[in-house]
Amino acid sequence: MNIRTLRQSYPRLTLYIACLAAFMLVQTVLRTALIVSSWTAVNTDISGLIKPMIAGVLFDLAAGTAFCLPLGLLLIILPYKLLSGRIGRSILMIGGTVFNFIMWFSAIALYLFWQEFHANFNFIAVDYLVYTHEMLKNIQQSYPVGIIIPILVLLSAMLTYAELRMMPRDIPRLAWPRRILAAAICAAIPVLLVASSHGSLRQHISQNKYLQEAAGNGMYCFVEAYFANELNYHQFYATRSDDATLKAVRRMLAAPNVVFTDDNSIRRKITNNNQLTGKKPNIIIITEESLSASYSKSFGGPRDWTPRLDSLAEKSYVFSRMYATGTRTVRGLEAISLSLPPTPGQSILRRDGNENMSTLGDALHQNGYHADFVYGGYGYFDNMNAFFSGNGYAIHDRKDIPDSSVQCETAWGADDGALFDHVITLMDEHESDGVPALEMVMTTSNHRPYKYPATDDDMKALEGVREGACRYADQALGEFIEKARGHAWFDNTVFVIIADHQADVAGRTSLPVDRYHIPCVIYAPSLLKPGTSDRLISQIDLAPTLLGMLGISYESNFMGRDIAMVPKGQEHVFISTYQSLGYIKNDKLIVLKPGQQSESLTIDDWATSKYEQSPEDADTLDEAIAWYQTAGDLFHAGKLHQCASAKIE
Repeated sequence: MNIRTLRQSYPRLTLYIACLAAFMLVQTVLRTALIVSSWTAVNTDISGLIKPMIAGVLFDLAAGTAFCLPLGLLLIILPYKLLSGRIGRSILMIGGTVFNFIMWFSAIALYLFWQEFHANFNFIAVDYLVYTHEMLKNIQQSYPVGIIIPILVLLSAMLTYAELRMMPRDIPRLAWPRRILAAAICAAIPVLLVASSHGSLRQHISQNKYLQEAAGNGMYCFVEAYFANELNYHQFYATRSDDATLKAVRRMLAAPNVVFTDDNSIRRKITNNNQLTGKKPNIIIITEESLSASYSKSFGGPRDWTPRLDSLAEKSYVFSRMYATGTRTVRGLEAISLSLPPTPGQSILRRDGNENMSTLGDALHQNGYHADFVYGGYGYFDNMNAFFSGNGYAIHDRKDIPDSSVQCETAWGADDGALFDHVITLMDEHESDGVPALEMVMTTSNHRPYKYPATDDDMKALEGVREGACRYADQALGEFIEKARGHAWFDNTVFVIIADHQADVAGRTSLPVDRYHIPCVIYAPSLLKPGTSDRLISQIDLAPTLLGMLGISYESNFMGRDIAMVPKGQEHVFISTYQSLGYIKNDKLIVLKPGQQSESLTIDDWATSKYEQSPEDADTLDEAIAWYQTAGDLFHAGKLHQCASAKIE
């Protein structure tokens, strides 16, 4: 159909159709750009692109007809005189410019998001929109917004002007019955398209995760993620009877030093042999933002970005095969503080009903400890302050860090050096009060826009890129340890350095195991002997393992295990995205997916996430279901509450 025929046949909807056509074209170009930018990871020939591109057109039509619907309804409802006059044209010019700006902006935003996360819009993007202040500051600090926005506005206005020129000046009258029918058709089209293009279709068009993500439409995926904040395990995943799964988990949590105190939960008393002498040791857990194992030589990485951590590791007890549970900071904090497998959807830190839970702080409160959560940013982000304060931690975030100590500040918070100086101040106060302390410290510097206090020309040259931020975070960590060495509490303090998650968690597979490998170093030169454990260990095992190493007894609802009490060959780890739940035991990976689906894989190469399909392993599958199903069931039943009333003498 040429422009003249379009103008004659659909005069009122000319602008609607033109905007929809522009939307489809932009989305196709964007999808092509996403695939090309990740071509080495896509690893396919042209024939392998046919299904993703066709599926992409379906998602684009669903999103485009919904996105352009308000414009179509406006064109149908406005009187013909108004549409034909200057006022009507001005309204359409403004409305069309806004629509086109959103189209261009979302396309550029998705391209940049893809470069960071190698994924379509998901819960992370939703979080960024919810926390608009941090998002806008981060964008402003990372990109030349002052140039991009005016260009997009001009481009949008020019495109709208061209689209309006396709629309005839004289708009014929349209009877109301025909208007209502046209409006109903315009509204029905996106409803039908959305109903026929469920997001799960992307999982079936290719085995390659990049192609699955590229097939989606950014706007569609964003809305889908917004309404899928939590996935009901029983509704979406393979299940077993609740009684069987709870019994299985209790059996796997059993150990010689464990006594269960409730027949209908996993609440139990853990008695550890206290081999340390003197005062109860302070514990400082430093959760490093996005610290991948691949950045550290100590953990087999190809890069040498953490020389101070590597030096520290030589004098520490190191877990060389520690794996994060997820891809977000809140997942890491969830695993470390709650010792729970990742339940599908959002982290428990972001959910209702997460107060008064059985946390590491709770276990230490039973032993007379004070617990702090110390964050370089503003802790309302990701609900961190609400979660930790609701679980007995004292909150210290950016508002408590003196401005005079801050050398560099980004959208995410103060530089790590200022954060660590504040930790030292808090530790001095606790030492003065004679109270053992747990400090849960969350850093921010190793995060886009990668700005930090550069101390020399080499560091200045790296500002704005990941390597520079990682090297600065490592430098700040080393300086913190050296400063702490001069304080009275140093010799009675255990320093734990662990990452919240890796920096890059995408891969050719939906759960690339190498992208979950993180550092874990326990440094206490006066308390613990250096050593290395190459046993497979999950982030959720850190709390019980640490308490076991320190000989601290407690009562808890942890689902993590003290690795020293786990029989050889029974180690396991949990890795996840928001929907895919992975369970690894030995070299077997079980992936639980929505739709009650599961996949059994053998890990041929841990370093490159090379997997082979394998026959279903019924026993390992049952274990995977037991852990994940029980975690969700216990949380929703309120059976993960704290045990602080059980004071340990």
